[in-house]
Parts: sequence; C-alpha cells; structure tokens
Amino acid sequence: MKTIKSILTMSVLIISSAVVSQSAGVIKGTIFDEKSSPMPFVPVAIMQDTTIITTAQTDINGEFTVKEITPGKYNIKTFYSGYNIQLLKAVNVNPNQTRYITINMSLSTTGLPTIVITATFTEPAFDSKFSTVTPISISQIENIAVGKTDLVGMIVCLTPGVLQTDDGKDLYVRGSRRGSTAYYVDGNKIMGVPEVPGMGISGMEVLTGGVPAEYGDCTGGLVIITTKEYKWEMNRKENEINDRKERRSKEQQIKQNQENEDVQ
Repeated sequence: MKTIKSILTMSVLIISSAVVSQSAGVIKGTIFDEKSSPMPFVPVAIMQDTTIITTAQTDINGEFTVKEITPGKYNIKTFYSGYNIQLLKAVNVNPNQTRYITINMSLSTTGLPTIVITATFTEPAFDSKFSTVTPISISQIENIAVGKTDLVGMIVCLTPGVLQTDDGKDLYVRGSRRGSTAYYVDGNKIMGVPEVPGMGISGMEVLTGGVPAEYGDCTGGLVIITTKEYKWEMNRKENEINDRKERRSKEQQIKQNQENEDVQ
C-alpha cells in the first residue's frame, strides 16, 4: 500500500507541474534613464521577497522579457553603475498574461551611498478592472477549430464583440472601421495583421474597450501578442510526452501491484 500511495503522490506532482507550465505568465519591461532614453544592458532581478528567482538584461532598446513566470507577486530590482538601485514591489503576474512595466532610473549623487528607491507596482490601465480584456491562452489556441495560421479567425472565435472583415484579413472591433485595430508583437507595433503562427504564441490579450493612452493612436481594438521561444516549446512538448509515458508506466505498475495483492 505504501508503494501505491507513493506512486499516486508522484503522479499528482507530475500532472501539477505540467499544468503550471501551461499557465505561466510573462513579464515585459522597459527601462529609461533620467532623460527618458532607453537604457541598454541593465541587469534585472526578479525576486520573491529577497530571493532571486531569475535574472534578465535589457537589450539595445532598453527592453527585457522574462517568460515562464509562475503566477504570483514579485519584486523587480534594477541596478546600474552611477544610478540608484530601483526596487519595484508587488508586481502581480497572472496566468497566461503578459505584465508590462516601466522603470525610470535616476542618477546617484557622487560621494554618497547608493540609494535604493522603492515603489509599489500598480495595475496598468489595460487591466481588466479598467479595460475590456480577453486573454487567450496556449491551450485555447492549441484546441481551437481554426487553422493555426489564421490569427484573425482565432481572435474572432474567442473574443466577444469582434468580427472579421469580408476578406477575412482584418478585424472590426465593436463597429470600428477597418484598419483601426492595432497589433503589438513582443512589444513592437506591427503594421497590419501580423503573420505569427498560432503555435508560436505563448499568450495573447485582446482589448475591445478602455485602450490605454500609450496606445492612443488606436481607435478600435488592440491585440497584444507574446511569442514563445522555439526551444521552450520543444521542451514543453517533450516534457508532456515524457509525462504521459511515465503516467502510463505508473498506472501499469499500480495495476500489476493490485493483481499481485489479489493473488495473495
């Protein structure tokens, strides 16, 4: 019986880990200097309390992305020579959603100890409290009865208040004109509907109301897409296959143990 309990416990843990990997969130941020210019190569630490969970670094455009974040609250610390350390507290990461943040660095005063500037994170304007947001998860994309290259078709099937144009190449959001919907892929604005295959998307958010001021040139809807790394996707698929094999093996072992007990 102890063996059976141990096997069942391990099976539950394996299944739980697979579920967590599919519901992970993403943190995307931009770091600016005192002149509001993007800062490249700034180290970033993602922490729970004072424990570092993972790290990143801004690219040439001052942007960074951290994927596969377990949903929860995190502190984000940035540090750069000649600048005060910035500590952003209570950044909430939701399942299958991208959390966007902006950090403004300030110059430190020469000869004085480095100052740690602490701020509490507040939900962005496009949070569901203020905007009409429809998150689209990996599992929805994988199981939808629409071609995986038909981005417009996927959005129409999963988002209320959205229709496709007659030629099926763009969206009408709540009666808006064609071309009034804006598309962002990994933080970059794309002209027209982006050619991103469904299997290359780690998460998507469709805003059909309450579009934030930073996307002010958009008069219809807003589609925010976050892609997933090919290596991460292959690892996820491989882990799923291995999990299924291990579960089958465990089930067979349990069945065999039960048969042995009946014989005894």
